[in-house]
Amino acid sequence: MASATTPRTAVGDPGLGTRTGSVADLLGSVVADLDPDTLLGADAAALYADFTRMERLVTAAKVLLAPRIAASGQWELEGHRSPAGWLATVEGGSAGQARRTLETGQRITALPSVAEALRAGRLSGAKAAEIADAATLDPRAETELLAGAEHEPLQATKERCQRVKATSAHHDPLASAQRIHAHRSFSHWTDADGSFCYRGTDTPERGAALLARLVPAADRLRTARRTAASDATCDPPHEPETALLADALILLVTGGSAPGEPTLAGAEDLIDRPAPATVIVRVDRDALIRGRALPGELCELDGQGPIPVPLARALATDSFLAVLFTEAGDITAVSHLGRTINQKLRTALVYRDRTCVVPGCTMPYGLEIDHVRPMEFGGQTTLANLALLCTHHHRKKTYEGWVLARHGPSDEDPQWSFTPQPPFGQEPDLGLDRRDHEPDRPPGDPPPT
Repeated sequence: MASATTPRTAVGDPGLGTRTGSVADLLGSVVADLDPDTLLGADAAALYADFTRMERLVTAAKVLLAPRIAASGQWELEGHRSPAGWLATVEGGSAGQARRTLETGQRITALPSVAEALRAGRLSGAKAAEIADAATLDPRAETELLAGAEHEPLQATKERCQRVKATSAHHDPLASAQRIHAHRSFSHWTDADGSFCYRGTDTPERGAALLARLVPAADRLRTARRTAASDATCDPPHEPETALLADALILLVTGGSAPGEPTLAGAEDLIDRPAPATVIVRVDRDALIRGRALPGELCELDGQGPIPVPLARALATDSFLAVLFTEAGDITAVSHLGRTINQKLRTALVYRDRTCVVPGCTMPYGLEIDHVRPMEFGGQTTLANLALLCTHHHRKKTYEGWVLARHGPSDEDPQWSFTPQPPFGQEPDLGLDRRDHEPDRPPGDPPPT
């Protein structure tokens, strides 16, 4: 393997280096003679397809060679701190992409079908990485993931791989959700031209909640600006969707004038909060009954990917949940599970609780309404079974099995307790984090609503 700093040396097959050198020289001459302006559109498209196949083959060779380079220690002899660092230097790309190439190469050593498809030029590097990642967790899905991957869009391949990973025997969806939440982030920096830049990561349900507010706010901004332009008898400004979303985000975060959108508000704002957005969940009936998804079963937010079954149940609290029940990939039923809480009940709840009800927590902002005893376990939408929780304690109750209980004799003195999940075998039938402790319901039992 030749590096950017050392001369080419033949290794292994003495003719291999000569052949690759000849191919590189020939390709270089083709690109040097390429004059796109002299080509018909059909000829340009045909050449583009040829170069794409070459690109796939080159990517395949890099993926196959990367693990050998890492194992040989050649990168260390040339003064690099890691194999990925050496690969990134030779490519002139990022260390992250080089690391992805190396990881894919290491994974396909145990995935012969993926390696064969890669060598044949049927997979792009991105698709090979996604399939290798998923098939490593569930090798039985290797053939299924490869079927149709060559011609389908990359996003479709990603979605199929996400479903396999979400239901793999090596994957705990609740643990994964907790891990993503623990590593949530928001970072910002100033670009060279003075632009304020930011990026972040968070859990799928929080991403869905953000988009459920962001997109309607952007739509209202577009309508308002068009109306204002019409009233002023001038042409409306042409603004890309990304610009409108950026404006909507600032309005929501800073408490601007976007009508009907909540801000970082106190308990009183829960009273007049607008009707919640519909959340669409696609779930296999058996998975919803069981409380967890098995390999091959679905439980995912529309457009956001797989989520744990308990989270799908939790999303129904004070929201409008549309559930699409599926069996063998077909939609068998649609159920609208409305759990919205009327304004009178909200007023009484806010008057009683004011802040997060967990003893010692007096958080007055960002409060969420919680069903103390979840509805799927018989809890009612009544004042006695509702409480205000901050986001932190609401997540602990949902994901970690903490138990919220009321002991006081009246609404004037409700006396709450918030305790960790009891030892296995002693827990009451509360909380949503039942996972493998929950026995399967008989086949004839209806799903929770």
